[in-house]
Amino acid sequence: MKKESVRCRPLLGEDVEEIRMEEGTKGGQPPQQALEPVLQEEVPFRDHTITAVKLADGRYAVVLRWVCEALNLDPSGQVQRIQRTATIAGELLRVRVQPRARAEKPRRGGGAQIMPVLTLRGFSPWILGINPGEVEEDPGNPAQAEHIREMIRAYQQEAIDVLYSHFMQRAESHSHPALPLPSSSSVASIIPVQPSAPPPNATHAELATYHAAMALWHRWQADHHAEEWRGEIDTWRGSVEARLESEKELLSLIPEVLERLGPEKLSTEHQTTIRGMVKRLSDLTGTPYQTIYWELAQAFQAPRYEELLESQYPAVFEWFRKRIEAAKQRKGRA
Repeated sequence: MKKESVRCRPLLGEDVEEIRMEEGTKGGQPPQQALEPVLQEEVPFRDHTITAVKLADGRYAVVLRWVCEALNLDPSGQVQRIQRTATIAGELLRVRVQPRARAEKPRRGGGAQIMPVLTLRGFSPWILGINPGEVEEDPGNPAQAEHIREMIRAYQQEAIDVLYSHFMQRAESHSHPALPLPSSSSVASIIPVQPSAPPPNATHAELATYHAAMALWHRWQADHHAEEWRGEIDTWRGSVEARLESEKELLSLIPEVLERLGPEKLSTEHQTTIRGMVKRLSDLTGTPYQTIYWELAQAFQAPRYEELLESQYPAVFEWFRKRIEAAKQRKGRA
């Protein structure tokens, strides 16, 4: 459905209540016959209520006028808009609606009034066609426009679930419940049982109740799996945080360990190289190994050559190179 802009303006008084659907009827056809609802209820929603009815065929519908009031829409304009939308025009009905219990101003004749209602099947596409981004600003009351935008988004995201949940819980409380009543008003507290399929000769009302109950059951299943997934994520996150904490404690010990170990000693590879140079120097000069090791330790102020530092290796290598070269020159002159 094409998104409609929303004009944020006051309603036009008592005449707005007289929404006549026949004005939008094409070809001069007579208006629909007014239906008698079997139930009318005020469904709590945010800071107000949604007036909804149950029809004899099992369908549920929302009274348009009071939704339009909550969203500051022109009711007659919305009726005409729905009538122009082929996919939901058939969901717009005329129903005898009782005045709200909140002591409204009496209307001509008093008692029930014929008012347009929109079934839940048509309600979703209609409300999604309202564009909250196009609510017009009111210079005299800038906060009102933002409130209307917030309410439109709430209706688009939450209202249909609230309505289905309300009536399905009521329906199941008057029959063998496929979905047990929750311990509180929260939908999340429902612990459902998968509803049994209706018989082949089930009425449309029975089929509607079954499919609505199945929708709630599948929603609960999805929420349940999502909750389990979140629990697994929390457990995984806890284990990761514990490991990170352990690793953090281990890393904090590294400076102390390094301090106790002291500077790095000669690597095994460099010790092997030094032993090879000791042998080479001993072969050239005839000096015993122990004497060469003692002179090396004295030159680098170490108790023994194994205590030499890895950082000293370049200097040690150079010490041996000079002595081996000198020994070769002396041997060559001899």
